[in-house]
Amino acid sequence: MSFHSGAGTLDTDVLIVGCGMGGARAALRAQELGADVILVEKAVVGRAGPMTYVHSQYAPPRLVEEPEELKEWIDELVVGGNHIVDQEACALLVQDGYRRTRELVEMGLPFSRNEAGELEYYVLRGHRVGTCLAADGRACMDMLKKRMQRKSHLRIVEKLHIVELLTSDGQSPTQGRVVGAVGVHVQTGRPYVIRAKQVILNTGPIYPKMHYCFADHCTGEGVAMAYRAGATLTGMEFLTFSGWGIFSDPHKPGQYIVVGGQAKFQKIGHFINARGERFMDRYDPVWGEQSGLPQTARGIMTEMLEGRGPCYMDLRHCTQAELDHLYAVVPSVGRSFSEFEINPRVEPLELNPVMVIGSQSSGGMDVRLEDAATDVPGLYAVGYCSSNPHMMSGIGAPITTWSNIGGYRAGEAAARRAEHLEHVRIPNAQVKQALKEFFAPRRRVRQVKPLDLWQEIHRIIAEPGFALFKTGARIQRVRDELRQLEEEIAPRVYAPDIHELVRAREAREYLQVAQLACAAMAARTESRGELFRVDYPYMDNDRWLKWLLLRREGKSLDPVITERPLPYEKWPVQPPKGQIPINYPVPEEYRA
Repeated sequence: MSFHSGAGTLDTDVLIVGCGMGGARAALRAQELGADVILVEKAVVGRAGPMTYVHSQYAPPRLVEEPEELKEWIDELVVGGNHIVDQEACALLVQDGYRRTRELVEMGLPFSRNEAGELEYYVLRGHRVGTCLAADGRACMDMLKKRMQRKSHLRIVEKLHIVELLTSDGQSPTQGRVVGAVGVHVQTGRPYVIRAKQVILNTGPIYPKMHYCFADHCTGEGVAMAYRAGATLTGMEFLTFSGWGIFSDPHKPGQYIVVGGQAKFQKIGHFINARGERFMDRYDPVWGEQSGLPQTARGIMTEMLEGRGPCYMDLRHCTQAELDHLYAVVPSVGRSFSEFEINPRVEPLELNPVMVIGSQSSGGMDVRLEDAATDVPGLYAVGYCSSNPHMMSGIGAPITTWSNIGGYRAGEAAARRAEHLEHVRIPNAQVKQALKEFFAPRRRVRQVKPLDLWQEIHRIIAEPGFALFKTGARIQRVRDELRQLEEEIAPRVYAPDIHELVRAREAREYLQVAQLACAAMAARTESRGELFRVDYPYMDNDRWLKWLLLRREGKSLDPVITERPLPYEKWPVQPPKGQIPINYPVPEEYRA
Protein backbone atom coordinates (compact mmCIF):
# COMPACT_ATOMS: atom_id res chain seq x y z
CA MET A 1 0.00 0.00 0.00
CA SER A 2 1.26 3.50 -0.78
CA PHE A 3 2.33 5.54 2.22
CA HIS A 4 -0.01 8.37 1.25
CA SER A 5 -3.24 6.42 0.86
CA GLY A 6 -6.06 7.10 3.31
CA ALA A 7 -5.03 10.54 4.54
CA GLY A 8 -6.54 11.64 7.84
CA THR A 9 -8.25 15.02 8.09
CA LEU A 10 -8.63 17.15 11.20
CA ASP A 11 -10.22 20.54 11.87
CA THR A 12 -9.37 22.94 14.68
CA ASP A 13 -9.42 26.60 15.61
CA VAL A 14 -5.74 26.74 16.61
CA LEU A 15 -3.03 24.37 15.41
CA ILE A 16 0.21 24.36 17.41
CA VAL A 17 3.22 22.66 15.82
CA GLY A 18 5.83 21.57 18.35
CA CYS A 19 5.46 21.21 22.09
CA GLY A 20 8.12 22.69 24.26
CA MET A 21 7.37 25.33 26.85
CA GLY A 22 6.00 27.71 24.22
CA GLY A 23 3.70 25.16 22.62
CA ALA A 24 2.29 24.05 25.96
CA ARG A 25 1.69 27.62 27.12
CA ALA A 26 0.01 28.52 23.82
CA ALA A 27 -2.23 25.46 23.98
CA LEU A 28 -3.31 26.09 27.55
CA ARG A 29 -4.01 29.78 27.00
CA ALA A 30 -5.93 29.26 23.73
CA GLN A 31 -8.03 26.50 25.30
CA GLU A 32 -8.68 28.66 28.34
CA LEU A 33 -10.23 31.26 26.02
CA GLY A 34 -12.56 28.70 24.48
CA ALA A 35 -10.69 27.71 21.31
CA ASP A 36 -10.46 24.18 19.98
CA VAL A 37 -6.76 23.29 19.95
CA ILE A 38 -4.70 20.58 18.29
CA LEU A 39 -1.09 20.36 19.42
CA VAL A 40 1.17 18.33 17.13
CA GLU A 41 4.56 16.96 18.23
CA LYS A 42 6.99 15.17 15.91
CA ALA A 43 8.33 13.10 18.80
CA VAL A 44 6.74 12.59 22.24
CA VAL A 45 5.80 15.54 24.43
CA GLY A 46 8.28 15.83 27.28
CA ARG A 47 10.85 13.53 25.69
CA ALA A 48 12.33 15.75 22.98
CA GLY A 49 13.29 19.33 22.31
CA PRO A 50 15.18 21.99 24.26
CA MET A 51 12.81 22.17 27.22
CA THR A 52 13.65 18.61 28.23
CA TYR A 53 17.27 19.66 28.54
CA VAL A 54 17.17 23.33 29.57
CA HIS A 55 16.77 23.77 33.27
CA SER A 56 16.21 27.51 33.78
CA GLN A 57 13.58 30.22 33.71
CA TYR A 58 14.92 33.78 33.62
CA ALA A 59 12.95 35.76 36.19
CA PRO A 60 13.42 38.42 38.85
CA PRO A 61 12.36 37.42 42.38
CA ARG A 62 9.81 40.27 42.27
CA LEU A 63 8.20 42.50 39.65
CA VAL A 64 10.68 45.16 38.51
CA GLU A 65 8.71 48.38 37.97
CA GLU A 66 10.92 51.30 39.04
CA PRO A 67 12.45 52.78 35.83
CA GLU A 68 16.05 53.01 37.02
CA GLU A 69 16.04 49.44 38.32
CA LEU A 70 14.42 48.18 35.10
CA LYS A 71 17.10 50.02 33.13
CA GLU A 72 19.76 48.13 35.12
CA TRP A 73 18.24 44.80 34.10
CA ILE A 74 17.88 45.92 30.49
CA ASP A 75 21.44 47.26 30.40
CA GLU A 76 23.12 43.91 31.02
CA LEU A 77 20.90 42.23 28.44
CA VAL A 78 21.87 44.91 25.91
CA VAL A 79 25.58 44.66 26.71
CA GLY A 80 25.45 40.86 26.72
CA GLY A 81 23.64 40.98 23.38
CA ASN A 82 26.30 43.23 21.87
CA HIS A 83 23.96 46.24 21.66
CA ILE A 84 21.80 44.77 18.92
CA VAL A 85 18.87 43.52 20.99
CA ASP A 86 15.40 45.07 21.08
CA GLN A 87 15.21 46.96 24.37
CA GLU A 88 11.40 46.81 24.43
CA ALA A 89 11.74 43.02 24.22
CA CYS A 90 14.21 43.14 27.11
CA ALA A 91 11.74 45.05 29.27
CA LEU A 92 9.05 42.55 28.32
CA LEU A 93 11.36 39.68 29.24
CA VAL A 94 12.04 41.12 32.70
CA GLN A 95 8.49 42.09 33.59
CA ASP A 96 6.39 39.48 31.79
CA GLY A 97 9.03 36.87 32.62
CA TYR A 98 8.21 37.43 36.28
CA ARG A 99 4.45 37.12 35.71
CA ARG A 100 4.56 34.05 33.51
CA THR A 101 7.11 32.27 35.70
CA ARG A 102 4.99 32.91 38.80
CA GLU A 103 2.15 31.16 36.99
CA LEU A 104 4.39 28.15 36.43
CA VAL A 105 5.26 28.16 40.14
CA GLU A 106 1.54 28.23 40.99
CA MET A 107 0.99 25.28 38.63
CA GLY A 108 3.43 23.34 40.81
CA LEU A 109 6.39 23.05 38.43
CA PRO A 110 9.38 21.78 40.44
CA PHE A 111 11.69 24.79 40.62
CA SER A 112 14.61 24.54 43.03
CA ARG A 113 14.09 25.67 46.61
CA ASN A 114 16.33 26.24 49.62
CA GLU A 115 16.15 24.42 52.94
CA ALA A 116 13.43 26.79 54.12
CA GLY A 117 11.30 25.84 51.12
CA GLU A 118 11.70 29.23 49.42
CA LEU A 119 12.37 29.57 45.70
CA GLU A 120 16.13 29.54 45.11
CA TYR A 121 17.23 32.16 42.58
CA TYR A 122 20.73 32.26 41.13
CA VAL A 123 22.59 34.81 38.99
CA LEU A 124 22.80 33.82 35.34
CA ARG A 125 26.10 33.22 33.55
CA GLY A 126 27.38 36.47 32.08
CA HIS A 127 25.10 38.57 34.31
CA ARG A 128 25.44 40.52 37.54
CA VAL A 129 21.77 41.29 38.14
CA GLY A 130 19.67 38.87 36.09
CA THR A 131 18.44 35.82 38.00
CA CYS A 132 17.05 32.42 37.10
CA LEU A 133 15.06 29.65 38.66
CA ALA A 134 16.33 26.15 38.00
CA ALA A 135 14.25 23.04 37.39
CA ASP A 136 14.45 19.66 35.69
CA GLY A 137 13.09 20.48 32.24
CA ARG A 138 11.73 17.00 31.65
CA ALA A 139 9.82 17.05 34.93
CA CYS A 140 8.37 20.44 33.98
CA MET A 141 7.16 19.16 30.63
CA ASP A 142 5.66 16.05 32.21
CA MET A 143 3.56 18.25 34.49
CA LEU A 144 2.48 20.53 31.65
CA LYS A 145 1.53 17.50 29.54
CA LYS A 146 -0.67 16.11 32.31
CA ARG A 147 -2.34 19.49 32.67
CA MET A 148 -3.04 19.63 28.92
CA GLN A 149 -4.41 16.08 28.89
CA ARG A 150 -7.04 17.08 31.44
CA LYS A 151 -8.39 19.87 29.23
CA SER A 152 -11.38 19.44 26.97
CA HIS A 153 -11.07 20.75 23.41
CA LEU A 154 -7.28 20.28 23.56
CA ARG A 155 -5.96 17.31 21.63
CA ILE A 156 -2.31 16.20 21.59
CA VAL A 157 -1.18 14.32 18.47
CA GLU A 158 2.29 12.81 18.86
CA LYS A 159 4.69 11.42 16.24
CA LEU A 160 3.23 13.58 13.50
CA HIS A 161 5.83 15.35 11.36
CA ILE A 162 4.48 18.53 9.73
CA VAL A 163 6.03 18.93 6.28
CA GLU A 164 4.34 22.02 4.83
CA LEU A 165 2.07 24.92 5.73
CA LEU A 166 -1.13 25.33 3.74
CA THR A 167 -2.28 28.73 2.49
CA SER A 168 -5.64 30.16 1.49
CA ASP A 169 -4.52 30.81 -2.10
CA GLY A 170 -2.51 27.59 -2.40
CA GLN A 171 0.63 29.60 -3.10
CA SER A 172 4.07 29.89 -1.47
CA PRO A 173 4.82 32.67 -0.82
CA THR A 174 1.20 33.49 -0.14
CA GLN A 175 -0.81 36.64 -0.72
CA GLY A 176 -3.46 35.22 1.60
CA ARG A 177 -3.10 33.59 5.01
CA VAL A 178 -1.99 30.31 6.55
CA VAL A 179 -4.96 27.94 6.90
CA GLY A 180 -3.43 24.70 8.16
CA ALA A 181 -0.70 22.17 7.53
CA VAL A 182 0.00 18.77 6.04
CA GLY A 183 2.01 16.15 7.94
CA VAL A 184 3.00 12.49 8.00
CA HIS A 185 2.91 10.09 10.93
CA VAL A 186 6.48 9.03 11.65
CA GLN A 187 5.56 5.42 12.47
CA THR A 188 2.80 4.53 10.02
CA GLY A 189 3.58 6.93 7.17
CA ARG A 190 -0.06 7.99 7.03
CA PRO A 191 -0.55 11.59 5.86
CA TYR A 192 -2.71 14.03 7.79
CA VAL A 193 -4.25 17.28 6.61
CA ILE A 194 -5.09 19.69 9.43
CA ARG A 195 -7.34 22.63 8.67
CA ALA A 196 -6.88 25.49 11.13
CA LYS A 197 -7.94 29.11 11.50
CA GLN A 198 -4.61 30.05 13.10
CA VAL A 199 -1.24 28.25 13.26
CA ILE A 200 1.45 28.64 15.94
CA LEU A 201 4.96 27.27 15.33
CA ASN A 202 7.07 26.13 18.29
CA THR A 203 9.39 23.91 16.27
CA GLY A 204 12.60 24.50 18.22
CA PRO A 205 16.13 25.35 17.15
CA ILE A 206 17.96 24.97 13.86
CA TYR A 207 20.52 22.24 14.30
CA PRO A 208 22.41 19.70 12.14
CA LYS A 209 21.93 16.11 13.27
CA MET A 210 25.12 15.40 15.22
CA HIS A 211 23.66 13.50 18.19
CA TYR A 212 24.41 16.43 20.47
CA CYS A 213 22.20 17.14 23.47
CA PHE A 214 18.52 17.95 23.11
CA ALA A 215 18.16 19.12 19.54
CA ASP A 216 19.04 16.19 17.30
CA HIS A 217 15.60 16.14 15.67
CA CYS A 218 15.20 19.95 15.42
CA THR A 219 16.66 20.84 12.03
CA GLY A 220 14.89 24.09 11.19
CA GLU A 221 11.76 22.69 9.56
CA GLY A 222 9.50 25.36 11.04
CA VAL A 223 11.73 28.20 9.88
CA ALA A 224 12.05 26.68 6.39
CA MET A 225 8.29 26.18 6.03
CA ALA A 226 7.52 29.70 7.24
CA TYR A 227 10.12 31.22 4.88
CA ARG A 228 8.64 29.36 1.92
CA ALA A 229 5.20 30.68 2.90
CA GLY A 230 6.55 34.23 2.89
CA ALA A 231 7.52 34.96 6.50
CA THR A 232 10.39 37.37 7.12
CA LEU A 233 13.46 36.00 8.92
CA THR A 234 15.99 37.93 10.96
CA GLY A 235 19.12 37.25 13.03
CA MET A 236 20.16 34.53 10.59
CA GLU A 237 23.78 35.74 10.38
CA PHE A 238 24.20 34.81 14.05
CA LEU A 239 23.25 31.15 13.49
CA THR A 240 26.35 29.66 15.10
CA PHE A 241 25.71 26.79 17.48
CA SER A 242 28.56 26.34 19.93
CA GLY A 243 29.05 23.88 22.73
CA TRP A 244 31.84 22.40 24.78
CA GLY A 245 29.92 19.99 27.00
CA ILE A 246 30.94 16.85 25.13
CA PHE A 247 33.34 14.92 27.34
CA SER A 248 35.64 12.09 26.31
CA ASP A 249 34.99 8.89 28.23
CA PRO A 250 38.24 8.46 30.22
CA HIS A 251 37.75 4.68 30.29
CA LYS A 252 36.96 4.20 26.58
CA PRO A 253 39.13 6.21 24.15
CA GLY A 254 37.15 7.54 21.22
CA GLN A 255 33.82 7.38 23.08
CA TYR A 256 32.00 10.56 24.10
CA ILE A 257 29.59 11.56 26.83
CA VAL A 258 27.07 14.40 26.53
CA VAL A 259 25.81 15.62 29.89
CA GLY A 260 24.49 19.19 29.49
CA GLY A 261 24.41 21.87 32.14
CA GLN A 262 27.24 23.89 30.61
CA ALA A 263 26.26 27.12 32.35
CA LYS A 264 26.22 25.34 35.72
CA PHE A 265 29.67 23.85 35.09
CA GLN A 266 30.99 27.31 34.33
CA LYS A 267 29.78 28.61 37.68
CA ILE A 268 32.04 26.24 39.61
CA GLY A 269 34.68 24.84 37.23
CA HIS A 270 37.85 25.99 35.47
CA PHE A 271 38.90 25.60 31.82
CA ILE A 272 42.49 24.37 31.53
CA ASN A 273 44.67 23.33 28.60
CA ALA A 274 47.18 20.47 28.41
CA ARG A 275 49.71 22.63 30.28
CA GLY A 276 47.31 23.16 33.15
CA GLU A 277 46.83 26.84 32.23
CA ARG A 278 43.50 28.60 32.67
CA PHE A 279 43.16 30.23 29.23
CA MET A 280 39.72 31.85 28.86
CA ASP A 281 40.96 35.35 29.80
CA ARG A 282 42.80 35.35 26.45
CA TYR A 283 39.49 35.06 24.60
CA ASP A 284 37.18 37.09 26.84
CA PRO A 285 39.09 39.54 29.09
CA VAL A 286 35.82 40.74 30.67
CA TRP A 287 34.01 37.53 31.57
CA GLY A 288 36.78 34.93 31.33
CA GLU A 289 35.42 31.54 32.36
CA GLN A 290 31.90 32.98 32.66
CA SER A 291 31.85 33.80 28.95
CA GLY A 292 29.14 32.74 26.53
CA LEU A 293 29.13 29.45 24.67
CA PRO A 294 30.51 30.78 21.34
CA GLN A 295 33.44 32.53 23.00
CA THR A 296 34.16 29.51 25.18
CA ALA A 297 34.00 26.99 22.33
CA ARG A 298 36.16 29.28 20.18
CA GLY A 299 38.73 29.55 22.95
CA ILE A 300 38.95 25.78 23.44
CA MET A 301 39.22 25.12 19.70
CA THR A 302 41.91 27.77 19.22
CA GLU A 303 43.95 26.31 22.08
CA MET A 304 43.74 22.94 20.35
CA LEU A 305 44.60 24.35 16.89
CA GLU A 306 47.66 26.07 18.32
CA GLY A 307 48.94 22.89 19.95
CA ARG A 308 47.95 23.43 23.59
CA GLY A 309 45.23 20.79 23.65
CA PRO A 310 43.50 18.74 24.71
CA CYS A 311 41.53 21.05 27.00
CA TYR A 312 39.63 20.11 30.13
CA MET A 313 36.87 21.16 32.49
CA ASP A 314 38.55 21.00 35.89
CA LEU A 315 36.29 20.35 38.90
CA ARG A 316 38.93 18.86 41.17
CA HIS A 317 38.84 21.90 43.46
CA CYS A 318 35.06 21.71 43.97
CA THR A 319 33.48 20.68 47.24
CA GLN A 320 31.11 17.73 47.33
CA ALA A 321 28.33 20.15 48.24
CA GLU A 322 28.93 22.11 45.02
CA LEU A 323 28.83 18.91 42.97
CA ASP A 324 25.69 17.69 44.73
CA HIS A 325 23.98 21.00 43.88
CA LEU A 326 25.06 20.59 40.24
CA TYR A 327 23.57 17.09 40.13
CA ALA A 328 20.33 18.29 41.71
CA VAL A 329 19.88 21.16 39.26
CA VAL A 330 20.99 19.17 36.19
CA PRO A 331 20.07 15.53 36.86
CA SER A 332 21.54 14.34 33.54
CA VAL A 333 25.02 15.23 34.81
CA GLY A 334 24.77 13.05 37.90
CA ARG A 335 23.27 10.18 35.92
CA SER A 336 26.02 10.33 33.30
CA PHE A 337 28.88 10.49 35.81
CA SER A 338 27.41 7.54 37.69
CA GLU A 339 26.83 5.47 34.55
CA PHE A 340 30.33 6.08 33.18
CA GLU A 341 32.04 5.82 36.60
CA ILE A 342 33.53 9.31 36.45
CA ASN A 343 34.70 11.08 39.58
CA PRO A 344 35.23 14.75 38.65
CA ARG A 345 37.07 15.40 41.92
CA VAL A 346 39.80 12.98 40.82
CA GLU A 347 40.20 13.54 37.06
CA PRO A 348 39.58 16.57 34.82
CA LEU A 349 37.06 16.08 32.01
CA GLU A 350 38.46 16.21 28.47
CA LEU A 351 36.44 18.52 26.21
CA ASN A 352 35.34 18.04 22.60
CA PRO A 353 33.89 21.39 21.48
CA VAL A 354 31.66 21.91 18.47
CA MET A 355 30.82 24.98 16.33
CA VAL A 356 28.41 24.67 13.41
CA ILE A 357 25.57 26.55 11.69
CA GLY A 358 22.74 26.36 14.18
CA SER A 359 20.68 28.16 16.80
CA GLN A 360 22.48 29.70 19.76
CA SER A 361 20.75 32.95 20.60
CA SER A 362 18.96 34.15 17.49
CA GLY A 363 17.94 33.38 13.95
CA GLY A 364 14.37 32.71 12.96
CA MET A 365 11.03 34.29 12.18
CA ASP A 366 10.60 38.00 12.78
CA VAL A 367 7.68 38.41 15.20
CA ARG A 368 5.69 41.20 16.84
CA LEU A 369 6.26 41.56 20.57
CA GLU A 370 2.59 41.99 21.45
CA ASP A 371 1.36 38.67 20.02
CA ALA A 372 4.31 36.70 18.54
CA ALA A 373 2.73 36.99 15.08
CA THR A 374 4.81 36.82 11.90
CA ASP A 375 4.09 39.05 8.92
CA VAL A 376 2.13 36.22 7.25
CA PRO A 377 -1.51 36.41 8.43
CA GLY A 378 -2.55 33.45 10.53
CA LEU A 379 1.01 32.40 11.44
CA TYR A 380 2.83 32.84 14.78
CA ALA A 381 6.25 31.76 16.05
CA VAL A 382 7.37 31.26 19.64
CA GLY A 383 10.58 30.12 21.28
CA TYR A 384 13.69 29.03 19.44
CA CYS A 385 12.14 29.22 15.95
CA SER A 386 11.48 32.94 16.38
CA SER A 387 14.24 35.52 16.12
CA ASN A 388 14.48 36.02 19.91
CA PRO A 389 14.87 39.82 19.76
CA HIS A 390 15.83 40.04 23.44
CA MET A 391 19.13 38.24 22.74
CA MET A 392 19.90 38.77 19.07
CA SER A 393 23.56 37.89 19.59
CA GLY A 394 25.82 37.02 22.50
CA ILE A 395 24.94 36.31 26.13
CA GLY A 396 21.27 36.65 26.96
CA ALA A 397 18.69 34.76 28.96
CA PRO A 398 17.29 31.25 28.62
CA ILE A 399 15.09 30.79 25.56
CA THR A 400 12.59 28.92 27.75
CA THR A 401 11.42 32.21 29.27
CA TRP A 402 10.85 33.78 25.86
CA SER A 403 8.92 30.63 24.90
CA ASN A 404 6.87 30.99 28.06
CA ILE A 405 6.01 34.63 27.28
CA GLY A 406 5.53 34.21 23.52
CA GLY A 407 3.48 31.04 23.86
CA TYR A 408 1.05 32.71 26.25
CA ARG A 409 0.67 35.76 24.00
CA ALA A 410 0.38 33.77 20.76
CA GLY A 411 -2.20 31.41 22.27
CA GLU A 412 -4.28 34.35 23.44
CA ALA A 413 -4.10 36.25 20.14
CA ALA A 414 -4.76 33.15 18.01
CA ALA A 415 -7.79 32.16 20.08
CA ARG A 416 -9.34 35.63 19.90
CA ARG A 417 -8.78 35.96 16.13
CA ALA A 418 -10.07 32.45 15.45
CA GLU A 419 -13.45 33.47 16.89
CA HIS A 420 -14.04 35.72 13.87
CA LEU A 421 -12.81 33.37 11.14
CA GLU A 422 -14.34 30.55 9.16
CA HIS A 423 -12.52 27.51 7.81
CA VAL A 424 -11.61 27.77 4.13
CA ARG A 425 -11.26 25.10 1.48
CA ILE A 426 -7.92 23.30 1.66
CA PRO A 427 -5.91 23.68 -1.59
CA ASN A 428 -5.62 20.07 -2.76
CA ALA A 429 -2.86 20.80 -5.27
CA GLN A 430 -0.69 22.19 -2.46
CA VAL A 431 -1.31 19.07 -0.35
CA LYS A 432 -0.45 16.74 -3.24
CA GLN A 433 2.74 18.62 -4.05
CA ALA A 434 3.91 18.59 -0.44
CA LEU A 435 3.34 14.85 -0.11
CA LYS A 436 4.92 14.16 -3.51
CA GLU A 437 8.11 15.93 -2.40
CA PHE A 438 8.17 14.18 0.97
CA PHE A 439 7.73 10.67 -0.43
CA ALA A 440 9.96 11.17 -3.48
CA PRO A 441 13.08 9.55 -1.92
CA ARG A 442 11.19 6.25 -1.54
CA ARG A 443 10.74 5.91 -5.29
CA ARG A 444 14.42 6.23 -6.18
CA VAL A 445 16.95 3.56 -6.97
CA ARG A 446 19.35 2.99 -4.08
CA GLN A 447 22.06 5.63 -4.35
CA VAL A 448 22.64 7.93 -1.36
CA LYS A 449 21.46 7.42 2.23
CA PRO A 450 20.25 10.34 4.39
CA LEU A 451 23.22 9.66 6.67
CA ASP A 452 25.58 10.22 3.73
CA LEU A 453 23.99 13.60 3.10
CA TRP A 454 24.30 14.58 6.75
CA GLN A 455 27.95 13.59 6.82
CA GLU A 456 28.66 15.85 3.85
CA ILE A 457 26.83 18.70 5.58
CA HIS A 458 28.95 18.21 8.73
CA ARG A 459 32.16 18.14 6.73
CA ILE A 460 31.36 21.46 5.10
CA ILE A 461 30.04 23.47 8.06
CA ALA A 462 32.52 22.24 10.72
CA GLU A 463 35.70 23.07 8.76
CA PRO A 464 37.71 25.41 11.09
CA GLY A 465 38.31 28.12 8.49
CA PHE A 466 34.56 28.62 8.18
CA ALA A 467 33.37 27.65 11.65
CA LEU A 468 35.90 29.77 13.56
CA PHE A 469 37.56 32.25 11.22
CA LYS A 470 35.06 33.42 8.61
CA THR A 471 35.84 35.62 5.62
CA GLY A 472 33.64 36.66 2.74
CA ALA A 473 35.30 34.12 0.48
CA ARG A 474 34.95 31.27 3.00
CA ILE A 475 31.28 32.06 3.60
CA GLN A 476 30.60 32.07 -0.15
CA ARG A 477 32.49 28.79 -0.59
CA VAL A 478 30.36 27.08 2.07
CA ARG A 479 27.17 28.50 0.62
CA ASP A 480 28.13 27.20 -2.83
CA GLU A 481 28.95 23.75 -1.43
CA LEU A 482 25.64 23.58 0.45
CA ARG A 483 23.77 24.60 -2.69
CA GLN A 484 25.61 21.92 -4.64
CA LEU A 485 24.55 19.32 -2.05
CA GLU A 486 20.95 20.49 -2.34
CA GLU A 487 20.90 20.44 -6.13
CA GLU A 488 23.07 17.40 -6.91
CA ILE A 489 23.20 15.04 -3.91
CA ALA A 490 19.88 15.55 -2.11
CA PRO A 491 17.81 14.56 -5.19
CA ARG A 492 19.63 11.20 -5.21
CA VAL A 493 18.82 10.31 -1.58
CA TYR A 494 16.99 7.01 -1.19
CA ALA A 495 14.75 6.32 1.82
CA PRO A 496 13.36 2.78 2.12
CA ASP A 497 11.07 3.46 5.11
CA ILE A 498 9.27 6.24 6.92
CA HIS A 499 12.12 6.82 9.38
CA GLU A 500 14.61 7.42 6.58
CA LEU A 501 12.08 9.62 4.79
CA VAL A 502 11.93 11.87 7.86
CA ARG A 503 15.75 12.02 8.03
CA ALA A 504 15.91 12.91 4.35
CA ARG A 505 13.34 15.68 4.83
CA GLU A 506 15.23 17.06 7.84
CA ALA A 507 18.42 17.26 5.78
CA ARG A 508 16.67 19.10 2.94
CA GLU A 509 15.15 21.62 5.35
CA TYR A 510 18.47 22.21 7.09
CA LEU A 511 20.21 22.77 3.77
CA GLN A 512 17.73 25.51 2.88
CA VAL A 513 18.08 27.28 6.22
CA ALA A 514 21.89 26.98 6.32
CA GLN A 515 22.15 28.67 2.92
CA LEU A 516 20.00 31.54 4.19
CA ALA A 517 22.34 31.86 7.18
CA CYS A 518 25.35 32.09 4.85
CA ALA A 519 23.65 34.81 2.81
CA ALA A 520 23.11 36.86 5.96
CA MET A 521 26.66 36.21 7.23
CA ALA A 522 28.08 37.53 3.97
CA ALA A 523 25.88 40.63 4.08
CA ARG A 524 26.92 41.74 7.59
CA THR A 525 30.41 43.22 7.15
CA GLU A 526 31.50 43.28 10.79
CA SER A 527 32.04 40.91 13.74
CA ARG A 528 29.40 40.78 16.47
CA GLY A 529 28.36 38.11 18.94
CA GLU A 530 28.48 34.65 17.38
CA LEU A 531 29.60 36.07 14.02
CA PHE A 532 33.38 36.56 13.83
CA ARG A 533 34.88 37.63 10.49
CA VAL A 534 38.64 37.75 10.08
CA ASP A 535 38.21 40.29 7.25
CA TYR A 536 36.14 42.59 9.50
CA PRO A 537 37.58 42.02 13.01
CA TYR A 538 35.58 44.75 14.74
CA MET A 539 32.06 45.54 15.92
CA ASP A 540 30.93 48.49 13.82
CA ASN A 541 28.39 50.54 15.76
CA ASP A 542 28.44 53.35 13.20
CA ARG A 543 27.26 51.09 10.36
CA TRP A 544 25.64 47.99 11.86
CA LEU A 545 23.26 48.86 14.69
CA LYS A 546 20.54 47.26 12.60
CA TRP A 547 18.98 43.92 11.82
CA LEU A 548 19.08 42.14 8.49
CA LEU A 549 15.69 40.98 7.19
CA LEU A 550 15.48 38.03 4.77
CA ARG A 551 12.36 37.57 2.71
CA ARG A 552 11.35 35.43 -0.22
CA GLU A 553 9.94 37.15 -3.28
CA GLY A 554 8.58 35.12 -6.18
CA LYS A 555 9.41 31.47 -6.69
CA SER A 556 13.14 31.69 -6.00
CA LEU A 557 14.32 30.63 -2.54
CA ASP A 558 17.23 33.09 -2.64
CA PRO A 559 16.50 35.85 -0.13
CA VAL A 560 15.95 39.53 -0.73
CA ILE A 561 17.91 41.18 2.10
CA THR A 562 16.91 44.52 3.60
CA GLU A 563 17.93 46.37 6.77
CA ARG A 564 16.01 47.54 9.84
CA PRO A 565 17.87 50.22 11.86
CA LEU A 566 17.36 49.97 15.61
CA PRO A 567 15.47 52.94 17.14
CA TYR A 568 18.07 53.90 19.74
CA GLU A 569 16.64 57.43 19.92
CA LYS A 570 13.75 56.09 22.03
CA TRP A 571 15.64 53.49 24.09
CA PRO A 572 17.22 54.06 27.53
CA VAL A 573 20.55 52.24 27.06
CA GLN A 574 22.89 53.82 24.51
CA PRO A 575 25.67 51.96 22.63
CA PRO A 576 29.32 52.96 22.36
CA LYS A 577 30.19 54.63 19.07
CA GLY A 578 32.70 53.68 16.42
CA GLN A 579 34.46 50.45 15.50
CA ILE A 580 35.30 48.26 18.51
CA PRO A 581 38.09 45.70 17.84
CA ILE A 582 37.37 42.01 18.39
CA ASN A 583 40.75 40.63 19.37
CA TYR A 584 40.30 36.89 18.96
CA PRO A 585 43.66 35.16 18.36
CA VAL A 586 43.73 33.84 14.77
CA PRO A 587 46.31 31.17 13.82
CA GLU A 588 48.54 32.16 10.91
CA GLU A 589 47.00 29.71 8.44
CA TYR A 590 43.51 31.19 8.93
CA ARG A 591 44.35 34.88 8.64
CA ALA A 592 42.73 36.59 5.67
